[in-house]
Amino acid sequence: MRTVATDSELHTLEQRVLYHAKEFGRTLPEMRFFILDSWEFLSLLEKYVYPMSPVNIWEGKRVVTKKFRVETGQESSLYYEVVQTGNPSYAYLNATNSPMMQASVMAHVVGHCEFSELNVLRDSTQDRTEFVIFLVRKTNMAREQMGERNFFQYWNACESAVPLIAPHSQFNLSRSVETESAQQGQETDTYVPDDIAPQLLNPYSYTMESLLQFDTKETAWQKEMQQKIDKETLSRQGYKLKAPCQDILGFLRNHAPMSQAEKAVLDYIYTVHSTHDFVIRTQIMNEGWAMYWEKKIMLELFKEKAVKGIIDYARVFSGVCYPRPYYMRNPYHLGFHMWNHIEELYETGKVTLDFLEETDQDVKDQWNRGNGTKPMKCMEHLVKTVTDYDFLRRFLTPELIEEYHLNRISRRDAQRLGLPPDSIIRENQYWVWIDPHPIKSEMLKFFTHFYRPRIYIIDTDFQDGGLLLYHRDDNRRLRKDWIKPTLKNLNLIWKGPVSLVSKNWLYSFSANLFKETVVTEVPFEQVQARMQNSEKPIRV
Repeated sequence: MRTVATDSELHTLEQRVLYHAKEFGRTLPEMRFFILDSWEFLSLLEKYVYPMSPVNIWEGKRVVTKKFRVETGQESSLYYEVVQTGNPSYAYLNATNSPMMQASVMAHVVGHCEFSELNVLRDSTQDRTEFVIFLVRKTNMAREQMGERNFFQYWNACESAVPLIAPHSQFNLSRSVETESAQQGQETDTYVPDDIAPQLLNPYSYTMESLLQFDTKETAWQKEMQQKIDKETLSRQGYKLKAPCQDILGFLRNHAPMSQAEKAVLDYIYTVHSTHDFVIRTQIMNEGWAMYWEKKIMLELFKEKAVKGIIDYARVFSGVCYPRPYYMRNPYHLGFHMWNHIEELYETGKVTLDFLEETDQDVKDQWNRGNGTKPMKCMEHLVKTVTDYDFLRRFLTPELIEEYHLNRISRRDAQRLGLPPDSIIRENQYWVWIDPHPIKSEMLKFFTHFYRPRIYIIDTDFQDGGLLLYHRDDNRRLRKDWIKPTLKNLNLIWKGPVSLVSKNWLYSFSANLFKETVVTEVPFEQVQARMQNSEKPIRV
């Protein structure tokens, strides 16, 4: 690994890319570029795009396996770049790239870094990479403190719970868990009589005076009631579960009983994986924004002849933006074309009530009534306020689905999927096209569960201190052979009984024993209502 400053040509290109980015008015953090060879790239990806990771046998095994697959031609080793956003951001370039490709990669990184800075989910945190390096050192110390066997057992338990991270969910920690510190900051409705004057603090005291002091019946009752409310509201751990919590690993990180060594392991695993939630919620907007600015900056570099090879660039760009069906969507293709479409909408004034209420299709086709607002200001506002769900919900139309070939499926895949004949609107020798109208709703469903089971913590004192999880059924059953090992790993982290409700089954793991019990099925809405009323969500 070496910095871009060691290569004079790439260093000059870096300066030109940043110059044009600033000329376009981009909001950027500090960006640091490094050059890696192919094997360093492979290792970096296994470290979750951080230059360091704790000593872990599984990472080493994965690197060896991947290297073998690359050398035998089973897997490609072609990586253009990876970037870890933050402030500063770290971008890693492949040493095998041509100067033109390195410039395009740096321009692409500009879009990613700005998007992370501006987006409503705020993924660009201060000194993120440095903090992870600090956690790596703590985790390596924890390995020595815990011993090899206990360390790897606890590490594997935490890593298996990574899919249970959801920091941006509707049911994240801030919306689901009320801590003691948060409650202390809230105003109370406790009545204090006006006729009781506040007592002045004395710099000295007498034992007899303190013994003779007494409260009136009313103030004594108010104090007693306030103490009772505090005890009922907050559990002995200093928190109250006021709604289902989907960020299960985040909850365990804050409230599970653990040693300092165990906390270091859990902190590291949660920190390096929690950013994946941002990626999955904004991938279309993010990659499209990066491609949009990559193209603009590269055109400027070609104009000033800072780089050569515009034909090769067009070939690579078109390959990256190749269209795929909606269920295999290409975020580079869809995001890039959506941003260009939105820019056109704002330029022509088609994002207005007048345009939407116009009934004459010929008038709408010829509509060009820009109101003078710069499209870029509106596009930046979208970056700051929405994620992929609202992005597609507001701007994706059946006409765009047709134009972007999201409803085009190869004949082989159509046969494999068993598409009904009435869903096919046309076909040729190689492709079939399906009705575009249901596709938008199908794409939006992805952002409901991301093809993962939706599991929540609904009780932290279930059957004497146990943790109760709830599987929100969406007609997709859990893999039964995964339930026991998952509960076992959560039991190791929670250090108490862990149970899971899925439909009318209650699965429990405690004291190395796994038990299944038939219970009455309770809808998720009813669970929510009971928790809001401070009732037990599941009665067994």
